Amino acid sequence: MQASRVLLALQEQEKWRERRRRLEERLRQIRARKRYFLKELDTVRQKAAQFAALLVQLKGGVVDKIEALASGLGTLR
Repeated sequence: MQASRVLLALQEQEKWRERRRRLEERLRQIRARKRYFLKELDTVRQKAAQFAALLVQLKGGVVDKIEALASGLGTLR
C-alpha cells in the first residue's frame, strides 16, 4: 500500500472520529435540554393544577353565596 493512501485513510479516520465526537456532544446537549424542559413542564403542570383547584374553590364559594342569597330572598316574599 502506498504511503499517501495510508495517510489519506488515517486522515479520513480522524475526520470521522471528530464528526462522531461533535455528534455525541450535540446529543448530550439535546438530552440536557430535554431534561430541563421536562422539569419545566412538570412545574407548569403543578401550577395549573393549583390554579384549577383555586378556581374550583372560588367558583364553589360564589355559587354557595348566590344560593344562600337566593334562598334568603325566597323567604322574604
